[in-house]
Amino acid sequence: MHTSRLTIGALALISALTLTACQSGSAESPASDEAAQSGSSTATEEAAQTAGFTLELGEQLGIEGVSPELIAHPDGGFVLLSTGLSQDRVFTSSDGQSFAPDRSLQVPMGSDYSLLQKPDGTWLLYYVSFDGPPAEPGQPMDPQTMKKVVMVSQSPTLGNFGPGVPTGIRQEEPGPAWGVPETYIAPDGFYMMMWVDMPEGERWEVLRTATSSDGLSFTANDGYVITDGYVDPFMLRAEEGDWVLLLSTTPSEQRLPQKIFVARSSDGTTWDIDDTPLLESSDYNYLDPAAVEIGDNEWLVVLTQADKANAISGPHDYVRAILRETPAS
Repeated sequence: MHTSRLTIGALALISALTLTACQSGSAESPASDEAAQSGSSTATEEAAQTAGFTLELGEQLGIEGVSPELIAHPDGGFVLLSTGLSQDRVFTSSDGQSFAPDRSLQVPMGSDYSLLQKPDGTWLLYYVSFDGPPAEPGQPMDPQTMKKVVMVSQSPTLGNFGPGVPTGIRQEEPGPAWGVPETYIAPDGFYMMMWVDMPEGERWEVLRTATSSDGLSFTANDGYVITDGYVDPFMLRAEEGDWVLLLSTTPSEQRLPQKIFVARSSDGTTWDIDDTPLLESSDYNYLDPAAVEIGDNEWLVVLTQADKANAISGPHDYVRAILRETPAS
C-alpha cells in the first residue's frame, strides 16, 4: 500500500477505509453462540439459489475498493463509483464487464457513495464524510476519534457534483462501525436512507433508517430495522408490499467469512432474512453488494471480495456477478 503521493484528504479516507463502516467493521465482540448468519456452509462460490434468487459470480474487475455504487447511465452503459485508494472514483462501462476510469464526472472526496435520481430528473449524490474541523496541518484525520456524517450533493444532470451539505444523519459517538448509507424512494414517494450503526449496548451492528420529503434533509426513525450484525444494505426493490434487500454480514473475526443474504419485507420496516446465504465461500469474504437491473428479473451486480483473514485490512477487489430471480408461480 503506497501512500507517498496521496493528499492529506486521501490519507484520511484510507484510514476511514480501514477502520470505518466502509467495511462496516465492528469492534472485537464475544464469540457468537447462535449468530444470525450461521447459515448453511455447504454453498460455494458457484451459483447458489435462495429466496427465489440465483447469484452467479463472474470475473474480478481489476479495481480495488469497497462500497461500490452501480447505476445505469441515462445515455447507455454503466457508472461505477468506488471507495478506494486510487485517485479515480468514477468508472464507466459500455457492457458491464470492463470498467475504465472516467474523470468527466467529478464527485466530492468521501466514501460510501450512493446515487439517486429524483422524479424531476435531478441527481442526488450521498456520501460519508468527517463531521468536524480538519486535522492538524500535516496530519490525517483520525476515524477513531472523529464522528462521521452523511452529506448530499445535487446536480441537474449526471455530471459534476460539488461539495455537499449535511443531511442531518450523523454519528453520535466515534467508532468504526458506521456508514454505508443506501438511499431509495419508497412507494409512498418519501426518500429513505438505510445505514449501519453500532449503538452502545448492542452486541453487533444494526441497520437504521431515516425519512425525507425532499431527499436533502432527513429525520432518523426510531429503533432498528435489522439487527444481529447484518451490514452493507442494498435495496434491490421497493414496491408496494414487495421489498427486497441484499445484505452482507459483520466482518467481526468470530463470524467470518462475510456472506451475502437476501431479505424480504412487505412494508420496508419488518424484514425476513433467508436462512441460507445467497453467496458464501470458505476462503473469501463477500460484502458491499450493488446492483442494477439489466433485464426482466435479472441484475448486474458488483460486490467486494477479500481473503477471509483480511476482512478489514484487505486488499479488496470488485467482482461482477449476475443475479436472477425466478418469479413465484
